[in-house]
Amino acid sequence: MEFVTIGREVHSGYSLPLYFTEHESCIEDTRGYGRWSLVLIEKGSGIISCGNLQMPFTSPVILCVHENEYAELNVSSDISVKSVYFDPIVVNSKFNFENVHHPHADFSVTEEQDLYLLRPFLKRNLEFPHIFTIDTANAQHITKLLRQMNETLVAQSDINWPCRSRSLLLEVLILLSKLIDQEGTLAAEEDTGICDMVNNVLIYLHTNYPNKITLNELSRMFHINRTTLNHQFSQRTNLSVIDYLIKYRVQIAATLLRDTLLPISEIMERAGFHNTTHFWRIFKKHTALSPSSYRKQNCWMYASGE
Repeated sequence: MEFVTIGREVHSGYSLPLYFTEHESCIEDTRGYGRWSLVLIEKGSGIISCGNLQMPFTSPVILCVHENEYAELNVSSDISVKSVYFDPIVVNSKFNFENVHHPHADFSVTEEQDLYLLRPFLKRNLEFPHIFTIDTANAQHITKLLRQMNETLVAQSDINWPCRSRSLLLEVLILLSKLIDQEGTLAAEEDTGICDMVNNVLIYLHTNYPNKITLNELSRMFHINRTTLNHQFSQRTNLSVIDYLIKYRVQIAATLLRDTLLPISEIMERAGFHNTTHFWRIFKKHTALSPSSYRKQNCWMYASGE
């Protein structure tokens, strides 16, 4: 197994170093193939060995393994595993295993933004262990994205299948990055009740951003006055609920604009914007560029001729 997806009729022979598998109790050893492994264990519990570490877990968890590591399920019970294997070049053509582990000054601002999404594979400390515990709602959202990615890789139904499958991986990486940042921000909160409420709102935003969301809807859903909700949320995130949601949507749109050639209309809908005029106005407000200008200025696929 080489952990690649080969184009058939559309982009025939094209080799994309992105591969999906689903197992009951197995994580593939990719050390000889130059791949990173993003593993979602959606049910079960057990112990994972990685190097000299023994890591007990209870699902759902995400395991991030770089090209020189091997993770093995030593003891497990009723396990369900979804795995994505990829080369960092899938995220940005400038990336290889050497320069992502040892970044150089030549990286542009947008390349640094892409590199930021790869931190779980590059850092190893208490903040970035091999394994991250996540909540059920985010696990279900990631499962949905991975299934869509796999369906895209299998169907290869149009010319955009490489970009679309990569874009779904990017959405998972953006979400994981947010979850890591969120854990550090909320960990110091003394009021557990408020922390739980804000965390639950963040979970909802991260898993429902493609849909219409209003402050009134959130107020009813979480049984809290909208003014109090906004105040407590902004105390923990430094943003109002809607500002946070818009910033997250813009981040997704900007990432897909610079790292794929998907139609802007598709990216707009994927990010949760359903009105073209509104999308262009909001995007320009946050980036100082229109979506098309942002893509022309920052998309590496234009520069590489892909």
